[in-house]
Amino acid sequence: MKKMSFFIVAFAIMLAGCSSGPSTDTPATPASPTPEATAPAATEKATITKSEFEQIENGMSFEEVKKIVGGEGELLAEVGKAGEEGHTIVYMYEGEGTIGANANFSFRGGILQVKSQIGLQ
Repeated sequence: MKKMSFFIVAFAIMLAGCSSGPSTDTPATPASPTPEATAPAATEKATITKSEFEQIENGMSFEEVKKIVGGEGELLAEVGKAGEEGHTIVYMYEGEGTIGANANFSFRGGILQVKSQIGLQ
């Protein structure tokens, strides 16, 4: 039952990231910025196409997903701490396609557990 509740919460978080309305959230500032994060060229986030989304499969590592898409997406949620059991991170990538197109990926222990997309082309 505990496992089922976890997946329901993770799925709800992912769906929240699928909203196409304007965001009122301000971007989170990294705890310790890296040179790449402060460089002007790094301000652009990777976008995702439907073709890239279809190449991504559950069980892939976060690094494998980043390699396919071409970079990191926007961190939407994090549960727990790195290295702890149940540590989960949800990333959203803006998509190429219809207005509001995006894809969300939920990683538990660095391994993709759930993926979703809306409007990708």
